[in-house]
Amino acid sequence: MKNVLKKRLPRYLWKNIGIYGGIALFIVLMICLSAAYVVGNQGIRAAFNDTKEKNRLEDGFFALSVPMEQSELSEILGDSIELEYQPYADLLSSDDSEVRVFKMRHSIDVPFILEGSFPDSDTEIALDRLYAEAHDLKLGDHIMVGTENMEVSGIIGLPEYIVSFKELGDLLADREVFGVSIVTDGFFSKLEEEKMTYQYAYKFKNELSREEVNRENRDIIKKLGDKGVLTDFCAIGDNNRVNNLLSKLELNINMSTYFMVLSMVIVAFLFALVSVHTFEDECSFVGVLIATGYKKKTILRHYLTIPVLVTLISTGVGLLLALAFVYKVPTQSVYAYYVVPKMLYTVDPARMVFIIGFPILAVIVINLIVFGRKLNLTPLRLIRRDTKKEKRVKNAHEMKSLGFLNRFRIRTVVRSKGQYVSLVIGVFLAGLLCMFGLGMRSSFDQYIDTLPDSAVAEYQYVLKSSLPNSSVIPTDAEKDTISTYETEYNGRMLPVNVLGIGSDSKYLRDFNVSALGKDEIIISDIMAAKLGIQEGDTIELDNKLTLHKWNAKVVEIVDFELGVYVFTSQKTLNSYLEKDEDYYNTVFSDGEISGIDERFVSTVVTKEKVADSAKQMKTLMASLIVMLTAVGIICYIIVMFMLTKMVIDKNALNISLLKVFGYRNKEVNKLYLSQTQWIIILSVIIFLPLQYFLIRRIWPGMLNSMSGFFYFRVTPLVMAIIVVLGAATCLITNAIHVKHVRKIDMTEALKNRE
Repeated sequence: MKNVLKKRLPRYLWKNIGIYGGIALFIVLMICLSAAYVVGNQGIRAAFNDTKEKNRLEDGFFALSVPMEQSELSEILGDSIELEYQPYADLLSSDDSEVRVFKMRHSIDVPFILEGSFPDSDTEIALDRLYAEAHDLKLGDHIMVGTENMEVSGIIGLPEYIVSFKELGDLLADREVFGVSIVTDGFFSKLEEEKMTYQYAYKFKNELSREEVNRENRDIIKKLGDKGVLTDFCAIGDNNRVNNLLSKLELNINMSTYFMVLSMVIVAFLFALVSVHTFEDECSFVGVLIATGYKKKTILRHYLTIPVLVTLISTGVGLLLALAFVYKVPTQSVYAYYVVPKMLYTVDPARMVFIIGFPILAVIVINLIVFGRKLNLTPLRLIRRDTKKEKRVKNAHEMKSLGFLNRFRIRTVVRSKGQYVSLVIGVFLAGLLCMFGLGMRSSFDQYIDTLPDSAVAEYQYVLKSSLPNSSVIPTDAEKDTISTYETEYNGRMLPVNVLGIGSDSKYLRDFNVSALGKDEIIISDIMAAKLGIQEGDTIELDNKLTLHKWNAKVVEIVDFELGVYVFTSQKTLNSYLEKDEDYYNTVFSDGEISGIDERFVSTVVTKEKVADSAKQMKTLMASLIVMLTAVGIICYIIVMFMLTKMVIDKNALNISLLKVFGYRNKEVNKLYLSQTQWIIILSVIIFLPLQYFLIRRIWPGMLNSMSGFFYFRVTPLVMAIIVVLGAATCLITNAIHVKHVRKIDMTEALKNRE
């Protein structure tokens, strides 16, 4: 007896090949995309972590005005840290680009080889990969560095220069104009002293907590500052050359995970519809099986077989595609901007189990719920298709003014309200996925367009300290104070820019900081959106260098899209930083200031750099944006086709009866397809605001790993594209279903009478 059911499985699959084929394609795309981004980005993160350990990434660095013996430094700083002298010089190449040359390191920040070897002679140089690619340099080629013609012996990466910002505060890494390299000690010893920067890297010898690390870093600054030799300092937690990569990887993983969860909700919904559709289509067959002695668990197993197999095979295919080659797609955008070793092929078992297990678990649970409840009905009711109470359309006579066609369409919708409700829900979920993909692109585009206008001035000079001679600063420029604090956000510490504004500010005159108390602050709307802060809330800010903790009350939220910013008076911030009242370390100006000594400049921010950094960010996200958009559109089409097909299949008997009564195919299409078409189009339009609202609500969680934030924005053009896409998909599926309606035979009405 069981063999009879087994023989039926191929016919059953073929009969429902359109439905299961659509679900299979949906699952393959969803699993392939999600797994590819997870595997690719986790593999790069594993490679970075491996390099961090093997090549001994620093815990920080500092620079001195004069070189000091390590024994002397150890006496000043104590024996809790390990030091390595890492001086460098910036030399011009023949194409006017700059090459930062380091001598070989041996204990901290040890370079890693990607091609070739480290230099053996004073005429050889090893270049970082992206600088070499930007200048089309290969092993054996020659490059002018300073006054020397050097041969490229190797292509390398430096652990602390994963992204080669010339200055830590730079927004843009342009490999056309700047790169890093390794040369021999002999070559380095020939360089002029005035070109040198006397830098030292350090590592803590023991594992320390975050508070202990902050305290140790402060001690280093204080001890070297007291000696009057400290010119620069950076702890690894503030090193954007390294942390920029980790933020990018986390962002990719978060985005793909949210996309996967949303896709899985749609998969679960589709399985529920398929289960209901299958049972209603074959309930009489199920009744006959029970009446002839089949056990309910045997029937359940029979109806679970095809969905589970389709899901298992689809999941397997998607995962194999991701693991075989699709994972390379998301890694390419990372390799195009970051110098990291070859990714370590890493598979997170827990995440893979979740990716594979959810669709399978969904189909099993949903089928058990649907069939388990329905199988409790008597065989007679099942054979007669009496699975639910039919409700008549009340007050049908009141619709006479609508005409026969419209009354018939309304009755059809009411009688098949379950299918139409499912269709509307499916349109909503598919549109949500589509808006997610298309909205990411428009959000980046608007972010790029608006960000330069958020810059306070044409030029912002961030200084390492106040200038010894402030007369070089024009009188129309503005001198303020900026410092980095931290606040806790989702279990991690989020860097916050605190800007102390002078009393006579002309660039930020609308920010009434003079009225603020010492424990009151103004924050940017970006910070409020990211952290979910409202006016009147109190937040804790922690300066890890001064160890100052600040419980501040938010009294105002202002429009400022440049980043996560807190605004207070310059006098208040200077007091918290233990500086004089006239201290400043940032200068805003409408023109370039040429008289500032470069030794005091940490970074220069211009509107052009701000715009370029936003464009570069979009380039880094390009593969994710394209894949989410493409998969969102494809899934939109699949879901629309499947749901409209289910509506037609549900009404197959009624369509057959109409043909018996002499209705032509064109007339049947008007009665059954036209209302479906209008319901879909109206649903697409009506749900746009709700979809937009929901994505904006979950958007901050997607950007959790980013230190910054930008709003999810959808332009009218994107809204129009979604509507046009929905209408076009509807018309295409209707054209396909016209052929399907033609194939419904009049004998269907005779074969399926209760």
